[in-house]
Amino acid sequence: METITTAQNPQDKINVVDALWTLIQSQTKAVRKELTQRLLAEQESTKAQQKMVRESLTRAFNQLHAGKVNHDARNLFAE
Repeated sequence: METITTAQNPQDKINVVDALWTLIQSQTKAVRKELTQRLLAEQESTKAQQKMVRESLTRAFNQLHAGKVNHDARNLFAE
């Protein structure tokens, strides 16, 4: 994990996550609540994308195993 040095004493090193956490804790409750909502929304978006990819790959492999794919992989791209 990355560390940063303090301005007061360059010998002191602080973990970047700890520095960010300290900054977040110093914010108002409204700001912390908004940050939490944004992080949760980003996490849900990522989960939705992962689900879509998983479902697409499942469909593709099912079609492949069922013999419904007639493509020759060597001819997918023009040279």
